[in-house]
Amino acid sequence: MNHPTHYELAPRGMLRLPAGSTLACDSGKLWITEDHQVHDTVIGAGQVFTPVADGALLVYAFTPAQLHTH
Repeated sequence: MNHPTHYELAPRGMLRLPAGSTLACDSGKLWITEDHQVHDTVIGAGQVFTPVADGALLVYAFTPAQLHTH
């Protein structure tokens, strides 16, 4: 069973996550780039991002943000 991992990012903070990471935004606003995908995704508090490919994720915080992966 996977346990959630929690992260906190400052504004303009960045985080690289391994391929297959599903993430949930607990607060703030995040810009997500997935390797091997043309389009990026922006999510806010209460939203979940599920990757569509097997690429690593680069997460950028527009604002102070908290997120967790599972």
